[in-house]
Amino acid sequence: MFEKIRGFFMNLLGFFRTYKMDELTGVHTNISKQMYDKIDLWARMASGDAPWNCEAKPCGVLDQIAGRLNMFVSREIGLEVPNEAIRPVMEHLNHNVDVLVEYIALLGGCLVRPLYANSKLQYEAVPLGHYLPFRYDFDGTLTGAVVLKNIIDGEKHYILTETHDFDGTSHFVRCKLYREENNLLHEVSLESCNQTKDLTPEYVWKNCKRPMIVEFRNRAVNKVDGSRVPVAMICGAEDLIEKADRQFERMDWEQRGGEKRIFADRDMFARRRGFYDNKDGVVQAEVTPITGDLNRLIVKIDGDGSAQGEKIHEYSPELRTTQQNEYLQQIFRRIELTMNIGKGSVSDLESVQQTATQYSGGRQELYAIIDKIEDEITEKYTRCAEIFAYIAAAWGLGANNPEIYIKWNDDQTRKDIEKAKQLALQEINAGVKNKWEYRRDFYGEDENTAKTNTPAEPVYDNPFSLGA
Repeated sequence: MFEKIRGFFMNLLGFFRTYKMDELTGVHTNISKQMYDKIDLWARMASGDAPWNCEAKPCGVLDQIAGRLNMFVSREIGLEVPNEAIRPVMEHLNHNVDVLVEYIALLGGCLVRPLYANSKLQYEAVPLGHYLPFRYDFDGTLTGAVVLKNIIDGEKHYILTETHDFDGTSHFVRCKLYREENNLLHEVSLESCNQTKDLTPEYVWKNCKRPMIVEFRNRAVNKVDGSRVPVAMICGAEDLIEKADRQFERMDWEQRGGEKRIFADRDMFARRRGFYDNKDGVVQAEVTPITGDLNRLIVKIDGDGSAQGEKIHEYSPELRTTQQNEYLQQIFRRIELTMNIGKGSVSDLESVQQTATQYSGGRQELYAIIDKIEDEITEKYTRCAEIFAYIAAAWGLGANNPEIYIKWNDDQTRKDIEKAKQLALQEINAGVKNKWEYRRDFYGEDENTAKTNTPAEPVYDNPFSLGA
């Protein structure tokens, strides 16, 4: 997914340096050069192609962040759609909620564009960068955007721009096609490309209450250029993520460099043939080749250069695994602090002793982020349902009924740690929960540590037993 985004960005950035977007689309977008460079960096990081990844491969920070957020959101969401006309497309959107969460976390947002094609309701999920905002309402609703699509038709390369503009009652859509030749763009007709020849150049949705596009976004303040354009959750932590990747590579390099080696003189592998050379009287010898695993272990040298003249020397250095890992964990904790996602979201909880209060506080920080994402999804699902219902009625598929029911199965105890503790104690007293599980859930200990730290149950002699 993100590999395709990265390829598109590389191509589009070339045009962005040559053209202004208003020259291509006729509208002034809210994307500054500074902002677009950030979006490009986020896309490269998400695809494992950040500028430093050629030297240090990703250590999995982004996958961990997105995966943890996906786990909570996907597990907790519940959707009910009474209107049969829009139920399939809304359920399909809900099944792909993980894509929306990843775009929100790693890129800042995405645009869901409902449409009617191939005799059914469908939608597109367009990541930030593939769409460029140019107008927001005062309440933050996206009312104008340009969607850019990279099209390859045989050996010809095109850029399709689709401008969406909502004026309060009508939603206008205008399509333009540009062909690339020698790194220059020339506007051509839609009929020039097989994939766009059936598109309508301009059309209008009338009497609609909202824009016919919906932006799912991270609600954090844009500190890159101060605009309303959404920013990724990782914004501000890019340097720390680079440090984590480089530190992990450093650790991997030391592990590789610390492999056991045996440096041996070449003479030790020479086998005498047992006869003299006729010219200079030197005994002929042939070197025995080293194959298989021995080739990885043994390094041939011409003496070790020492005064003792050792023929063989073993090299087995002491690795600094603990120190190296502690520094990596410090970087992880700085990432958590910068993103405000709570301790243990990326770092190893077992590497630091925490009180129950500290651990609970870290969980609360993560839940606060999850709650914001869930609030965003709830609001934007409702808007998507309104658009789908509007389109369904326009095409005679069903009634214009956008009613949907969203329930988050998050149990209020996960937001109120004290209530969760009380419930856990009740379950322990009722015999349905073990004491060590309490330490695991509220002290952040792994199962083995929790069991070790849990006091053993006292054993009382039975005075009525036969042995008493």
